[in-house]
Amino acid sequence: MLMKKRIALLMAFCLLLAGCADSQADEGKEVAASQSSAAAESVVAEDPVQTEEGRTILPLPDSTMENLTDAILSVSLNEGDAYVDDEGRMQMDLKIYSYDQYDMVDIAQLKVGDTLVGYAGEVEVVSKEQNAAGTIYINGGLENGGFDLVTDDCGTFFETGFNDAKSWYEIGTATIRVSADFLGIDSSNPEQGEVILYPGDFLTGAVANYDFTPYNTTVRVEEGQIVEMHRVYVP
Repeated sequence: MLMKKRIALLMAFCLLLAGCADSQADEGKEVAASQSSAAAESVVAEDPVQTEEGRTILPLPDSTMENLTDAILSVSLNEGDAYVDDEGRMQMDLKIYSYDQYDMVDIAQLKVGDTLVGYAGEVEVVSKEQNAAGTIYINGGLENGGFDLVTDDCGTFFETGFNDAKSWYEIGTATIRVSADFLGIDSSNPEQGEVILYPGDFLTGAVANYDFTPYNTTVRVEEGQIVEMHRVYVP
């Protein structure tokens, strides 16, 4: 009887030892798995960071058509666009023009790979250079199939063509009353000199040349009426 008790105790002790061994093995597996996971995370953290995608630069919002009552507008005018309406008031039917302007900070930060959006479409920046005068040449500049950006005193950059002409495009039309005090100054013909135009000149056919374009013509509007028109010489 005593022998059977000893055998039972011995078997229980062996089972206890086996259980401890299995527990230690499981703990070893968990530690190994934890170490493997940490190593994997370390590898992921050392992967190169993806480079930032190029930015898209948009023109500044244009509010010209929202402010026609007091403004200086670049316009075009055709023969017959100045007339007297049924109430005896002289009117001008004008086409209004604007050009793309870009924030100075956006252009200063512009880099290769960015996209510049304008009225003519989208252009990917392949190269960017700037001269001492501040002109920025995009993709080789105008003479090499790209374009030139220049700045003004208003903190913006804009595209220019040959002879420094702005890249005008039509943004709308408007019928604006002509003031009784209207004064037109025409300097478009250097040989002829400065010519003064009065409201009646547009109604009687005294204006022989109707080359009024956004490149050479502006009108000044005050309180909803055209008070001045300037046409300048463009080479």
